Amino acid sequence: MYVSLRAKVAGHAELGRSIFLLCSTFLFVLCTSCGTEEKQTEIPPNILPKEKMVQVITDVHIAEAEANLRTLPDSTSKETISFQKIFEKNSISKQQYEESLTFYVDHPKLLNEIYEEVLNELSKMQGAAAK
Repeated sequence: MYVSLRAKVAGHAELGRSIFLLCSTFLFVLCTSCGTEEKQTEIPPNILPKEKMVQVITDVHIAEAEANLRTLPDSTSKETISFQKIFEKNSISKQQYEESLTFYVDHPKLLNEIYEEVLNELSKMQGAAAK
């Protein structure tokens, strides 16, 4: 039991690092974008389309927020999020997510476009929840 729990935690840590890398890259692109025109990048067939990545990343941010709300401020342990549930909800695999994340990190303009939509979606949800 201890070994399987440890393996699960290690898997979540790996995905957490991916999310951290994604957020860091987004901030870098946002701060350094210079407005130069580039050729349109073709998204390979094995990569999730931008619209799907928006859905997945939005779900990740919602799950992170929910986990933070369930964690007590003075607690040393932190609630983890279930990436597997997010993958199942969006009908994707961990491999598809990781390959897509790597692709978009390597194409910062596309990643910036995705994050603009993620922020729009989260803002819409926040506005709807406030009503």
